[in-house]
Amino acid sequence: MNLVRIDGDPVCLRDWNSALLSDLPDLLDPTRPWHDTNGPYFGRMTEAEAAEQVRRTGELAALPAIERETPRRRLAVMETATGRLVGEVSWYWESQETDWRRLGVLIYDETCWGRGYGTEALRLWTGYLFASTDALRLDYATFSGNPGMIATGRKLGFVEEGRFRRARRWAGGVHDSVVLGVLREEWVERHSLPDVDGWPDPKECTEG
Repeated sequence: MNLVRIDGDPVCLRDWNSALLSDLPDLLDPTRPWHDTNGPYFGRMTEAEAAEQVRRTGELAALPAIERETPRRRLAVMETATGRLVGEVSWYWESQETDWRRLGVLIYDETCWGRGYGTEALRLWTGYLFASTDALRLDYATFSGNPGMIATGRKLGFVEEGRFRRARRWAGGVHDSVVLGVLREEWVERHSLPDVDGWPDPKECTEG
């Protein structure tokens, strides 16, 4: 089994490897503005927490491909033209008993914001997970203080399924909590998913 790479433009997704780790500490720096969009009401990441995430990512990067979970729970987001690390995608169980996954997309590098990087990362990640699982739906949660993330999902066909009004207090304001989701058949109709083997076809690359 080889490592996963899913090509797109302007970003691609790929398995973590040691070469990607050098930029991660700077991208996770607690002063970076992305922390203000990623659930800031839970508290900003500390330096110790950032260091722990780098350590855990290093452990993941060191795993042989055959020992990595399928489907992947985390992939690095790379700028296609340069190969540099700009973010990551992930998922977690909202309800494992009912096969309900919740997605996460983070573009750490603020110089990439507003350039379609997050939209393409979400497109590739959603396609990969529908292709490699039997999931009937996928969704993600954000808040009204992050209008860019709400717009990203809508562009791809995600539907606002829940809005919990005035649920998030942060930075002297009160925001709505928002969940956007898409059903498998809705995704297939819009994005022409050919079969469960992949859309776009998950491309394999060698270790390293």
